Amino acid sequence: MNRPIRFLQVCADRGIAPGATKGAAQHLRGIAAGLRNLGHEVTAVTARTPEGPFPVEVRPLAELDTLAGGSDVVYERYSLGHTDGLDSARRSGAAFVLEVNAPLVDEARRHRPGTVTGEHTAAESRLIAEADVVIVVSDELAAWAAERRHGPVVVIPNGFEPAWFPEPATPAASDTLVFLGHPKPWHGADRLVGLLVGLADRGHEPHLLVVGGGPGADALRHDADRNGVGDRVEVTGALPPADASALLRTAAIGLAPYPPQGDFYFCPLKIVDYLAAGLPIVATRQGAIASLVGDAGIVVPADDEHAFIGAVADLLTDHERRARLGAAGRTRAHAAMTWDEAAASTVAAISTHLTVGAHRG
Repeated sequence: MNRPIRFLQVCADRGIAPGATKGAAQHLRGIAAGLRNLGHEVTAVTARTPEGPFPVEVRPLAELDTLAGGSDVVYERYSLGHTDGLDSARRSGAAFVLEVNAPLVDEARRHRPGTVTGEHTAAESRLIAEADVVIVVSDELAAWAAERRHGPVVVIPNGFEPAWFPEPATPAASDTLVFLGHPKPWHGADRLVGLLVGLADRGHEPHLLVVGGGPGADALRHDADRNGVGDRVEVTGALPPADASALLRTAAIGLAPYPPQGDFYFCPLKIVDYLAAGLPIVATRQGAIASLVGDAGIVVPADDEHAFIGAVADLLTDHERRARLGAAGRTRAHAAMTWDEAAASTVAAISTHLTVGAHRG
């Protein structure tokens, strides 16, 4: 692509505010910043107003149709039931690229069954089938999307902002375990207290730092107090992403104790951030986790609590191995896993599959 592409980034999800702390907001920010850093023109239109700094101009979703007329690519993060981005792209002649981070109809049926309608299902089918390119974050999602369309599906994993990780962690000098993200059961947060209890039975009493907050935080604290480990648990509450990232430098091991899930289609941001920080990782084996962790940690069966406790205990007793694993992950992450790399892959996918801007003359 020899000239800048004019991107209109669309997010109609009312649960995602530009500049907020949750992972989805970080993904929104990362792609916008990456495209801008590569020299492309990016404007965002969102359902929510910004709650913090955002790297490009943010306009109200109501301006989508007007702004699409001056864009080469309408790049939309898939939101349940929202087809206006596709419609605006078709009216303006812009390309339509759909970013899919989850099979939202299936997810809603599982967790919020009363909220899903036939219109949502029809909208999802149309978006997947008619998008010019579909971008997904995992091979599992790629297989799901490929069953629903004949056009290109491109896997681009999540990234990280390198400016938030200027110095590596020193895992050999710490005994703190860290769990990054809001403590939700489907992230394995309800396993954390059992981990501390199991480690105590093996003679280890590390500190647990939960970098996040939200509804699960009180339940976690209550469970820790009830099991006699409350004095070893700290929950920070929601933090700006840069501050959350900085705390990872103080830890010894990054935890990703996801429970068994039938369709694990995620590309966990917490694992990417652990890699970027230079932390060794203990995670459960499902989806893309094993390949993501790679040479930077230990991956155990998702249904084996004893194996997870044992892996953490083994690393706590081996300072040298912690340092070696953390350094390997950081080297790999900073070489190929930044948001700029993700944005470059996005542009490459568009260049490969589309002729962008030809209708502009």
